[in-house]
Amino acid sequence: MTVSPHAAEGVRLMTQGMLAPAAQSFDRALTENPRDLTALLGLARLRLALSDNAAARTLLGRVLEVQPTHPEALGHLARLDAEAGDEKAVTVLRGLASQLDAGFFEFLNLGRVLLARDVFEEAAVAFERARKLQPNDYHVLTYLGLALRPLGKTDEALACFLKASSLTQHEHLPLLHAARLLAFKGQVPKALEYMRQALSRAHDKAEIYPELIKLIILTGDAKGAAQTAAEFRKTSPQSAEGAYLQGLATLLSGDPQGADAPLRDAIALEPRTVEARVALANVRRLLKDPAGELKLLEEANKVDPTAAAPACDLAVHYLSKPAGAGRAQAIQVLTPPLAASPEDANLNLNMALALADTDKARSREHARKAQKSSQPSIREQADRLLASLG
Repeated sequence: MTVSPHAAEGVRLMTQGMLAPAAQSFDRALTENPRDLTALLGLARLRLALSDNAAARTLLGRVLEVQPTHPEALGHLARLDAEAGDEKAVTVLRGLASQLDAGFFEFLNLGRVLLARDVFEEAAVAFERARKLQPNDYHVLTYLGLALRPLGKTDEALACFLKASSLTQHEHLPLLHAARLLAFKGQVPKALEYMRQALSRAHDKAEIYPELIKLIILTGDAKGAAQTAAEFRKTSPQSAEGAYLQGLATLLSGDPQGADAPLRDAIALEPRTVEARVALANVRRLLKDPAGELKLLEEANKVDPTAAAPACDLAVHYLSKPAGAGRAQAIQVLTPPLAASPEDANLNLNMALALADTDKARSREHARKAQKSSQPSIREQADRLLASLG
């Protein structure tokens, strides 16, 4: 089949990431020949890349009018159907990928659908077969990394992400996934490096900023995190998460007074936030405002009675009342979150303390669960309590 000059130019431009000029070239080819398969398929791929699925379906339909058994067009349509919930389409994709002459897109589409369904091992096999056909396609390498990670093959997954990132100067997702994986492995400084690189590539920086700020906090640079959060708020002024992270980082940097305003902004932007209320309660405690602290904790608990953080802080407050006056309140506030998270060490420690004077057997039970905590301070308190219970 002879490829028209305009269609060939469209393919060249698209491989270079120049989507708008590529679309113009494909359109010119179709003006000359409305049944130009290369141009129709090129435009369909372009629309799929832009997530314009309705337009892609129309173009793929035109491909099938010219060639009813075109495997790539059938595969793209089957993937779209599968993503819309059609399980029969998954069978179609498996069938297309099983053909002796199956091509790159047959394996890629099957892998994407299986990955979305958490069928990781089979998805990885499909992506590996696609990679053999196009070794330097960064999309395939990224998808392969995502399939390998939940299989426990974290080193191989990281290698895929880094290779993918080296093959593109503009796509941020490989670097983002590499950063997430390194953070999971506890390699926070390296994760932060890749997250910053991802931010430099991202068109929609709002996706990157929250994770970047949290990584900066993990490095211990609270002031740097607060400055980055302030940058985030300039780009996304209506983001409640941005306001919360600015307030949290400012609080962690040792400036509770400065944290007050952004945390109140977070609550105004997201009235049902629990995290911002808990952080603001800590601000009020540091600023010697116990009434304000208690009010915020009770509000947070009302928003979500199963949330652990406000329940634990409230329990501490209630248990500090003289002569055990707040014991019943502590037990009451701890019961719903413990039902939701029965192994939470901090919840169990506080419940053990609340029950210590009235039900030693149950107190021991909760204290033993608290002993399993990864936090030394919780384990030490549980050890002391068990020793005192005898």
